Amino acid sequence: MIAGGKHYILHNSRSSRFTIWCLSDLHLFNKGCELGRIKRDIQTIKDDPYSFFIGGGDYAEFVGITDKRFDPEGISEDVRIKDLGQLGRKQIQAVKELFEPIKHKCIGLLYGNHEDSYMLHQEQQDLHGWLCTELGVPNFGYCVLFDLVFVRGATFKKPKLVRQTPAVEQSQITRQSFRIFVHHGTGYAQTPGGKLNKLIQAMDYFDADIYFLNHVHDQMGKRMAELGANADCSKIRERIKLGVISGSYLKTYTQDASVYGEKKMYRPTILGAAKVYIEPDKRKYQGVI
Repeated sequence: MIAGGKHYILHNSRSSRFTIWCLSDLHLFNKGCELGRIKRDIQTIKDDPYSFFIGGGDYAEFVGITDKRFDPEGISEDVRIKDLGQLGRKQIQAVKELFEPIKHKCIGLLYGNHEDSYMLHQEQQDLHGWLCTELGVPNFGYCVLFDLVFVRGATFKKPKLVRQTPAVEQSQITRQSFRIFVHHGTGYAQTPGGKLNKLIQAMDYFDADIYFLNHVHDQMGKRMAELGANADCSKIRERIKLGVISGSYLKTYTQDASVYGEKKMYRPTILGAAKVYIEPDKRKYQGVI
């Protein structure tokens, strides 16, 4: 688990509303990957000054010919025979090129079970580290807890993500901090209740305001109330925790190809990324699925 520190977004308006995306389970080079949808969402993030993102892992398939999950029918036609000898390099390079236009909006990148399995069995443990270094973004590992701090000041122009607290007189700015927990996800639940149970489990285990879980290729959300008290324990306080399962860009059923999800008769996937709206000055956050 990574203690991911503080990351700052500078802005200049009390009414600012930010969109925090969790781009996860893209599965590039799978025949069912909805690449057009991925590119549209990346363009939206690039064009919207109030959009920033976290990477949730499983950006590409990373399933080689020696992997028991290898299925020739599910492989994208972009993968050639000779690519199988350099699968890790080809696929991680494609991920880098995909994220390059929005790297300045990336809070950090996790890796998923597909990267993890490939790196472990192919003795390429630093494949994800290479990606983060090349993009110049934090490596959030498989699971991370970090603070996202919104700093409002009249001298700031359009919203900007920075890694250090700004060198501005404290009396001239206001700060609102939100603790965020992100895990690539785990388990093989197929029912809505089973998937939500994992999310609720994380919301019980870890101290945060906002939670992102991935892996199960679905979009769901849950709000939970936690009761406490103020500093001198003279007044009851309610804290709202928001959990989101972040979605996927991999189709369960693909035209003219019988791939893994079809053979298991999984539920069709809702494509795209879930996201969270944050209004810092109002201390409001809302899941969008």
